[in-house]
Amino acid sequence: MSVEKVMTDLFGIGWYGAMRTYLQSQDFAKLGHWLMAERRQRVVYPEQKNVFKAFQLTPYEKVKVVFLGLDPYIRKYQATGLSFGVELSENMMKVPPSLKTIIKELEEDLDTLCLDFDYSLEGWAKQGVLMLNTSLTVQDGQTNSHLNMWKPFTLEVIDAINDMNENVIFILLGRTAQSYEKYLDSDSTRIIKAPHPAAEAYAGGKAGFYGSKIFSKCNNMLYMLGKEEINWNIQ
Repeated sequence: MSVEKVMTDLFGIGWYGAMRTYLQSQDFAKLGHWLMAERRQRVVYPEQKNVFKAFQLTPYEKVKVVFLGLDPYIRKYQATGLSFGVELSENMMKVPPSLKTIIKELEEDLDTLCLDFDYSLEGWAKQGVLMLNTSLTVQDGQTNSHLNMWKPFTLEVIDAINDMNENVIFILLGRTAQSYEKYLDSDSTRIIKAPHPAAEAYAGGKAGFYGSKIFSKCNNMLYMLGKEEINWNIQ
């Protein structure tokens, strides 16, 4: 199978075209070899087949919003390849605290009730919200464990989006995500910042994610840009 076929299967034609030079580089190959070695020695999330799921569900040419978090969930059965999304099942019955916090803010911000909510967040992804983390994999129980390895890849994604020149909105959640603000093209991106939702658990609900109104701010920006707003309460 050709390299082009492998990469288009992983990322889709649009992402592959926008990131072709990097995806064909030795740097990306080294990341892949390192990750395979890491999986042989440690438990790593998400499953290999889901690492690039965000790109598969949100084609390059469809990106309107980038929802940028930290790294995948660090517990078994939780990480799906979409930042903050989960698949509820017999093995994973509880919604993680970060996602609960996101839903609570969504309900307050948009004055809605999230009944039968799509916890996978695939509905967001399919509307053009790239559900991205600064690191696409993580070691079991170890936040930030793969962050440095993924930084070059994340920067390539940002460069590809900068090149779109389509006024993409970045929602930067937490200090790590916000550290990438300096790489965003101020002429072609719009930025919304808030604390990481996980911080609310440590701050007694006073970290600042609650009340950030990231959802209404994003839709207001989309409206001003003449783009279709996101249905955040999709089922």
